[in-house]
Amino acid sequence: MIRVLIADDHVMFRQGLINLLTTAEDIHIAAECGDGATALELIRSLEPDIAVLDITMPKLDGISITRAMGNLGLATRAIILTMHDDPLMYGRAVSAGAHGFILKDDAYEELLSALRTVAAGGTAISRAIQHAAIEPEPPVAELTEREREILGLIAHGCTNRMIAQHLGISIKTVNNHRTNLMGKLNLHSTAELVRYSLLTGGL
Repeated sequence: MIRVLIADDHVMFRQGLINLLTTAEDIHIAAECGDGATALELIRSLEPDIAVLDITMPKLDGISITRAMGNLGLATRAIILTMHDDPLMYGRAVSAGAHGFILKDDAYEELLSALRTVAAGGTAISRAIQHAAIEPEPPVAELTEREREILGLIAHGCTNRMIAQHLGISIKTVNNHRTNLMGKLNLHSTAELVRYSLLTGGL
């Protein structure tokens, strides 16, 4: 049995989701709430297998909850359930430690599959986010090792300053690498870089 916490500040959506999930024999709704602070308290006290978290909630957002869970060493795995189909938002969620990223527009079956996949130790990404990825050209093999490092960090939501600190280089050097990446891959925005990284496995 997969024990699940649902946190979403839209009551009708939350109740509808709970009604759907309770029809699955292997899903048990351990708790529900409408704000982030309560969600974190419930996760700490009940230790559900999975916390399904909306990004935008009062008091504490879903990504902050996910990050706090990791800092506290909690075993509960987070699935972000959101309206935001921006790959950059996906990158921030993954960087915070989320194991799943599903859109509210996705079919119920996709969320159910994600719950089972994440409970089994895997990761789950909305097909819509995956399909937003562009076809990579030229192949990753033509990038240098440093360029692949930077592309992966961009995909995980890191800013230029964070990348510079992580790699021990200057922000100017990071900017130069980004410019080179854009040219080599024929990309024109950070969102396209994130989509490219998703398609190639996050590097």
